[in-house]
Amino acid sequence: MELAYRNLKVWHKSLSLIKSVYCAAEKLPKCEESNLTHRLRSSVVAVALNIAEGKSRKTAKEFSDFLDLSVCALHEAEAVLVICLELGYLKSIDAIHAEITSLAKTINAFKESLHVNEN
Repeated sequence: MELAYRNLKVWHKSLSLIKSVYCAAEKLPKCEESNLTHRLRSSVVAVALNIAEGKSRKTAKEFSDFLDLSVCALHEAEAVLVICLELGYLKSIDAIHAEITSLAKTINAFKESLHVNEN
């Protein structure tokens, strides 16, 4: 059984982001393990999971809705990163921010290619 989501560029970019975020999360203090670390990891994993689940749906509209959820999860991840930066837990989030921005653009472009009628 071939899993079609594994052939998607957005899927591969989401995996790359997961790796980057997990590396950054390792720098967070242990006292944040159940809060910021968990939220950060969970949000980027949600991006990939929504892409995978959306691809399995029957209609382009359903898939598009899951892609929207992926973008929302990207915003959550970035917000957690900003909080970590503000608290002094991370020195820079520029590289991850660039990955998030790139992935969001890729997801949005992919979503537009689905030609879903929003009416």
